[in-house]
Amino acid sequence: MDCGISQAKIGQETGLSRPSINLTLNRGYIPKERPEFVAKVEAMIQSDPRAMQWLTSRQMKVSDIWQPLGKDLRHVSPAADNQKMWATRRHPAMVPGDPERFIPKEVEMISQEAMKYFKISRNPFIDDIQKDSDIFMSEEHRYIEAAMIDAARHGGFLAVIGEVGSGKSVMRRKVVEQLKKDGDVIVIFPQMIDKTRVNAASICDAIIMDLSEQKPVMKLEAKTRQVHKLLLERAKQGFRAVLIIEEAHDLHTNTLKYLKRFYELEDGYRKLLGIILVGQVELKNLFNETTHIEMREVIRRIQTAEIKGLNGNTKEYLTMKFKRIGAKVADIFEDGAFNALSHRLTTKDRRNQIISHAYPLIVNNYAARAMNMAYEMGEKKVTEAVVMVI
Repeated sequence: MDCGISQAKIGQETGLSRPSINLTLNRGYIPKERPEFVAKVEAMIQSDPRAMQWLTSRQMKVSDIWQPLGKDLRHVSPAADNQKMWATRRHPAMVPGDPERFIPKEVEMISQEAMKYFKISRNPFIDDIQKDSDIFMSEEHRYIEAAMIDAARHGGFLAVIGEVGSGKSVMRRKVVEQLKKDGDVIVIFPQMIDKTRVNAASICDAIIMDLSEQKPVMKLEAKTRQVHKLLLERAKQGFRAVLIIEEAHDLHTNTLKYLKRFYELEDGYRKLLGIILVGQVELKNLFNETTHIEMREVIRRIQTAEIKGLNGNTKEYLTMKFKRIGAKVADIFEDGAFNALSHRLTTKDRRNQIISHAYPLIVNNYAARAMNMAYEMGEKKVTEAVVMVI
């Protein structure tokens, strides 16, 4: 900056794109695919009298240009946090890492200044679901929705599993609203906040209270008979019943085994109760027969559906979010930013399989953070380089 050496000039000398040069200046990113990069940059500096005079006056060598500048870098990126800056220098910025490294711990808010800068009057990620059309539905989401409705209508046993912020609760609300509109399925939804305390008796109580105005009897045997009788009565009246339990990853294994008994309640060959469990990835671990052999009677009967990340649909998702507030995503994000966002939110497991962490909540956080950074860097739009340095 002091010597007037532009990013464009460095790009011409090294054959790298502007985003890559930007990463070098802001985060010390050295492209591994260009081993000649360091030598070319140093040769360019050596041929520049003004740059060599700048180094000599500070008793520095050419190789010293790669040393971190610490707080001075804030002149390039005012939003850079010093601790974060030093941490990211130890990792190539364009290499995805484990979730703990890149998932924000707190919800990111779009600053008022950034909203004015990008000419939007509302935050597209706050209070963003008011009706069914506000819910982003990929092909995978539509499959899971169909599986949930099928389980409710035909006495299925289904577990919907997803990471925090993946949209499990939103999906559950959408399905419940659809069942209410159709009017032929009664939804049983236990209200107990502490799911670790849910047991056979409390499930019986929830079924009795949601199916009727009756008061649950005291003894478990009598409760069970009361439940069976009510389910038979509602079936004869043309209604189906579905039990939906959220935060199911907190359920005790004994409770999960009891659910199998509820699932087996029938009228002849007809199942009287569908069961849908909604929980985090810990629930998936409970359904691993190699580590939970005592759960095999449940594992071999339950169907699982996992909500995965939005990679491949990130642009469509953000397009819908900004359209809700009357804004065009193309006016705020460059096309390259979407691929960069997907790349940042991708990692690999031990088998080298690609895993997407682009869940709605995390995409919202990263999009908001990128908009704040673009404003602070003076970029007209959120670019690939901006996404890779947040």
